[in-house]
Amino acid sequence: MLPILFTISIPGGWAPLVLALVAVALGVWQARAVQVAGEPKSAVLQTFGLWTAGSYAAFFVLVRALGDPGQQNLFALTRALSIPLHTYGLLIATAFLVAIWLAGRTAARAGLDGDKVTDLSFWLLLSGMVGSRILFIIVNWDDYSKDLTSVFAFWKGGLVFYGGFIGATATALWYTRAHKLEFLPYADVLAPSVSIGHAIGRLGCFAAGCCWGGACDTHFALAAHFPPESLAYQSQLGHGLIHSGALTTIGIHPTQLYEAFGELMIFAALSFWRTRKKFNGEILAMYLMLYAPLRSVVEALRGDEERGRAFNFLGAWARHAWWNLSTSQLISVGIFAGGVALYVLAGRAARGSEATA
Repeated sequence: MLPILFTISIPGGWAPLVLALVAVALGVWQARAVQVAGEPKSAVLQTFGLWTAGSYAAFFVLVRALGDPGQQNLFALTRALSIPLHTYGLLIATAFLVAIWLAGRTAARAGLDGDKVTDLSFWLLLSGMVGSRILFIIVNWDDYSKDLTSVFAFWKGGLVFYGGFIGATATALWYTRAHKLEFLPYADVLAPSVSIGHAIGRLGCFAAGCCWGGACDTHFALAAHFPPESLAYQSQLGHGLIHSGALTTIGIHPTQLYEAFGELMIFAALSFWRTRKKFNGEILAMYLMLYAPLRSVVEALRGDEERGRAFNFLGAWARHAWWNLSTSQLISVGIFAGGVALYVLAGRAARGSEATA
């Protein structure tokens, strides 16, 4: 577990200038992209101004919201401004960058509009983050209702993949329809990117100590032990699995790493089959049918009961019943069924088109 990779320290008197330079760099980067796209000079200048001013305003608000007491005014800092770089957030950002880059390359090879894929990826990033956070908050509303400000502390973990996947899928359907594009060819391009991005993101979960596994044999070679500051430790302490003062958790399954490895295998399979597909939608269907069982198996090994189960509302007698699926296991049933249906219907449609031709 490595929640904070490293911390950047900026002397208080220099912080306003340093952050201003960062804001200008972001403005130049975005303005350059608009210029390359062939937009007029006025649009380039407007983009530069909006991004520079918006970024600096965002920095000011973040210092105000997250700074320590007495250290919340960017222009009156009494000591160095410390900016912790959370491993979880960095790996999530890396996951999106790798996924977007890979999707663009794959689209170009498939003869699709690479610019549209890059533009779509930006909207998928936003909708995916929002959707995954919303589902996590819904499942854990009892905790978040006590501290509403923690709703925005996503760098501490707290994203449910299926929430992001559903949000991103809805956005992709809207985008392709609005731009008169075929959904399935673009979905086939994006599916492998989702797999590799998710694999990297799960490494972030391991670093943050979220999505932890259940107890395993103490001699199990892959057993993970998390420190007292982890959510896994606090959960086991609350459930009486360890005593106060214990150095680490008991040995638990590294479910984050299991899923990361499984996603990597799915990425390899989809990449291998991508050039051999027989109809549009086949890669997406394969992804749905491969990921749903993987997620269900990993969920069975999870130990974070705080994530909620589908039928807990039936009372205490149902909480530990074998049929009381976790939220993600229940969604996996629908995801797998959707994959099968897509494979059958899209394949049948392709065969019908060939027969007609």
